[in-house]
Amino acid sequence: MYQLGLSILLVFTLKLSGQAPKLEHEIGIGAGFANYYGDLNTQFGIDAVRPAATVFWRGNYGYRFCLKTSLSYMQLAADDANSASDFQKQRNLSFHSTVTDVQAQVEFNFLKYVKNVYYNEMGSPFTPYLSFGAGVLFFNPKTYFKGQEYALQPLGTEGQTDQSYTQQGKYHLYALSINYGCGIKFHVKRNISLGLDFRIHRTMTDYLDDVSGKYISAINLPEADKGIAYQLFDRSKELGPAIGSPGRQRGSMNGNDDFANLFLTISWTFFSPACPGERY
Repeated sequence: MYQLGLSILLVFTLKLSGQAPKLEHEIGIGAGFANYYGDLNTQFGIDAVRPAATVFWRGNYGYRFCLKTSLSYMQLAADDANSASDFQKQRNLSFHSTVTDVQAQVEFNFLKYVKNVYYNEMGSPFTPYLSFGAGVLFFNPKTYFKGQEYALQPLGTEGQTDQSYTQQGKYHLYALSINYGCGIKFHVKRNISLGLDFRIHRTMTDYLDDVSGKYISAINLPEADKGIAYQLFDRSKELGPAIGSPGRQRGSMNGNDDFANLFLTISWTFFSPACPGERY
């Protein structure tokens, strides 16, 4: 519903500005990279870069404004072993997660972007642009232990399964996000365009990586010190003396987890032949 409302608002704004919005439908695909930023990667280190792919629809309203919706699929991951921080190396946590991301953005073209072969308009066959939007992502942090993969959220590694202790339940495996970014679009020929799109996603969760708060006592874990949760909540003991004393900071609670995307895209625009003398 919010995409529809955004579209109506955009068309109304263009009408007020004197632009008659002739809608061009554009569909495309893209491939690129995702980079997670959070408790296990505090410097956007390239060790956290993983593959990503996207499909999208773009509604071009006139020369300057576009409404875009996208569905992206990516991997996010990080490992304390790759950190320059001595604490993180000793903490020894890691995660990986597949993420499905559904977004809507408004794009503003800096140049008069013209690509419709049916209109003999003067303009630019390329333009840089800015974008801003919002959406929802679905994730599921996991890790490997002794060659076996474990989903972390059901284990309550920060005591989420013992609400009498933590006063919190298990975190959701979905979250809202806002995104902002920039890019450049090129009209190659006829209906085909290429693009480079960069976006930063600020999420409304601090658990993309299953790390946020403090270490807890083993008694507050499922099966106490007998279960797999005990093995995974404090993995420093795999390298030496355990550092996870109850109440010690395990992650940072000062901000949520974020990620960025960089996509190389190719798209196809569906044009409608113009009536004589018709313009945007």
